[in-house]
Parts: sequence; C-alpha cells; structure tokens
Amino acid sequence: MISKNMHIHFIGICGIGMSGIAKILLEQGFNISGCDQNIDSTRSKELINLGCKIDIHLSSTCNDSSISMIVRSSDITLEHPEILQALKNNIPIKLRAEVLAEIMKQHSNPIAVAGAHGKTTTSSLLSHIFVTANKNPTIVVGGHIHQLNSNAKYGNSNYLIAEADESDRSFLLLPKKYSIVTNIDREHLGTYKDIEDIKSSFTTFINTIPKDGLTVICYDNLENRNIFKNIQASYITYGVDKQADFHISNITLDAYESYFYVYNNKTKEDLGLFQVNLPGHHNVLNATSAIVISLLSDIPLESIKLALRSFQGVDRRFTFKGKSKVSQALIFDDYGHHPTEIEATLKVARNASQGKVIIAFQPQRFSRTKNLWDEFIQVFAHAPIDELILTDIYPANEAPIEGITSKNLMLEIKKINPNLSIQYISSREPDEILIQLIESNLSKNDLLLFLGAGKINKLSEKMIA
Repeated sequence: MISKNMHIHFIGICGIGMSGIAKILLEQGFNISGCDQNIDSTRSKELINLGCKIDIHLSSTCNDSSISMIVRSSDITLEHPEILQALKNNIPIKLRAEVLAEIMKQHSNPIAVAGAHGKTTTSSLLSHIFVTANKNPTIVVGGHIHQLNSNAKYGNSNYLIAEADESDRSFLLLPKKYSIVTNIDREHLGTYKDIEDIKSSFTTFINTIPKDGLTVICYDNLENRNIFKNIQASYITYGVDKQADFHISNITLDAYESYFYVYNNKTKEDLGLFQVNLPGHHNVLNATSAIVISLLSDIPLESIKLALRSFQGVDRRFTFKGKSKVSQALIFDDYGHHPTEIEATLKVARNASQGKVIIAFQPQRFSRTKNLWDEFIQVFAHAPIDELILTDIYPANEAPIEGITSKNLMLEIKKINPNLSIQYISSREPDEILIQLIESNLSKNDLLLFLGAGKINKLSEKMIA
C-alpha cells in the first residue's frame, strides 16, 4: 500500500511510463523524488514544476534518508547500484506496474488498454473522448498526447484510463473493469518463450475481468481469435470481418485522416459515419475499440464522433515535424520498432507522399532485431518506399549479439530486393554528417520518415526549417 506520509523515489523517473505515474502521485499530494540518466527533458521539467526533486543517478537525492519506497521500471535491474543500496537499507522496492495498480484500485471504473501494437494511440484516443465528454478521467499512457501536452492527467472522477504494458507481464497486475486487446503478436521474446506463452498471458489478462465488466477484442487479429476458446470472462469484438460484433465497413484512407462506418451486430444498430483525425487502416481499428468502450461508458454517440474528428494525435506516431530547411521535404517521426508496426506506418507514409518516400531507421534492441530478423528483412525488402537508410541498433542497455548489426541487416535486405536504394550510416558519425547524407537525396515533394528509437529521431529537430 502507498500513503501520503511516504517519500517515494522513482529510479528512471523520466521514462514515459514512470513519469506519468509520478505526475499522478504528485498531483494527489505525495512526496515524490526521482533520478535518471538524462534529466533535461520535457517530462522532467513538467515533474519539477509540480514540486518533484529530480537528479542524476547516484546523487544525494537518491540517498535521501527519508525515502521510504523505491519504484523501478523493469529496465532497472536488481543489480543497479541504487537498488542494491535500497536493499541494504531495507527500503521496499516496487515495480512501476505495482504502483499503477494501487492508483487504479482507487477508481471504480478503471480501463486498461493492452495489445502488442496500437495501445498508446488507442488509450490516447479513448482519453481524448472521455475528456471531450467531460468525464474527467485520470489518464496514464505511454505517449505524449498533444492535446493534453502530457502523458498523464489526474482527474476527480471514478474513471481511469491506463496503457497496460505486456512487455514484462506486469499488465497482469492491473485491476480493471473494462479492457481492450488490440492484437497479439510475437514481441518481447526476452520475456516470453514463444507465441503460445504470449497468448496464455493475454488470456489470463482477459479472464481477470470482473463479472460486471468486459473486454473489447479485435476480431481481425488471428492470434486474438485463437484464444477465444479459452476466454471465460465476458467480451465483445470489433473489426472489418463481418463476424465481429461491431462491424467496420466502407473505409476511406486519406493522407492524414480516415473515414469509416460501424454497425452494431448485437443491437442491429447502424452507428453511421466516423472520421478519425489519424491516417491508416490500423488507426481505424484503434478508433473503433475506443468507440466501443466509450459507448459502454454511456458517452453519447455524437460526442464520440466530435472527439475523433478533433484528436490531434500522439507524439512519435507518424508525427509531422515540419519541412526540411534545405530541401523543403516533409519530415515525420514515428516510434515504430516492430515489423508489424513498421509495415502499417510505411503504407501511411506512401499514401501521404507526393514524391519519394525515404526512411531513416534505427532498430531498437539487439534481442528484438535477432528474434524478428527475417520479419524485418521481408518488411523492408517489399515496402512501398524509395530509399532506406539504416544506422546502428539502439541497445537500450542490452549487450551486442554477434552478427546482429544494421550493416548485416542491410546486406540481407539487398539480397531480397537489389533494386531498393539502401545504405548504412554509422551512428558514430557526427549529426551534421548524417544530416548531410540524408539531405543529399531529398527533394521538395519527398517525405522523410525517421523511424525507431535512439539517436535517429533527434535529427529531425535539426533539419526542420
């Protein structure tokens, strides 16, 4: 249990998941401090403005004798020096998800959004609908929602919307009345043995829904359908497939927004035309899951439609950054790091560009690149793009794996598609050299997409006019 007389210290507080929970606790009146490697960020400044003391790792802030609980993300190992110090001092250590679960227990209508892909966009869409409908929810998501100018919001209602992270199985700790499962895919194979292990965890997640709640599940995802026979709790489905309870039809995908119709097969009600201010088939699915949860929460249909039209998106989800000051090419940024996500985003980029599509990609984690090696090769080899620029894998605290390099990935992609213009650039090169090489192939009507994690996405800020 957590209480306001405690001093709670977050190790890795500037992370997108950690900072949101810290913000909620600060706004509830808790004494919060934290540390991180990089404390000069928008998220750290927001927390400092709320009264949070933040310093770099191993500082005096981390050794404050008044600390009564430590919160860590799963990226912070038990061998971390500050964790070892806390253990020596008998200070309780909690995972991020354990604290989030405590916050969710304070609400009678907690909503958890899970899935291999799309959960940040879906939980952000859902949050915007609830805010627009004056439901005043508490919000904790894994992305910077443009209209909130934050990744979290403390509300005074019984509604809470949280992104449920399956990467370390911690989503199984979260209490919820309603939940969404967007899709199941081969991901986080350092945590899970295989796809069967992943499906088992999602089945458990769904089956812990209380009797007065239910889960909204995408019917179009094959692995979702494969677990239906093991689901004992209540659920309803959505999708383009006509078997779905909420059937999507007549989809029109424009460069920056999408249009679609939804029919409720359970009530035989035509819900009419929806416009979501996001591009891509995958975002039509994300929006529909948010529509279903909103209807279950008695939000009027017209209020839902209004919110979808006015949604301004989430940072690093095909985010328009500006025009290149040299070539005037359009520059976008996206966090996509899994082949399934990348495939969807590249289709959106192709649809939005009036010229060439150039991708600058930095893979995230050696383990993911190894486990999904063939999928990465196939996605880029058959992508609707004109040029691919690869830079070194962002390790995210992982040790290198022999043979798993961006340079080798480039060579394998070339074997499949020798006609694709592809080059490798070392991330050790100065930013100015990287930018110069990227700019050399850009023209006015082209679209440049920075994709992945690490150094690559930071280059966009230096290129825009």
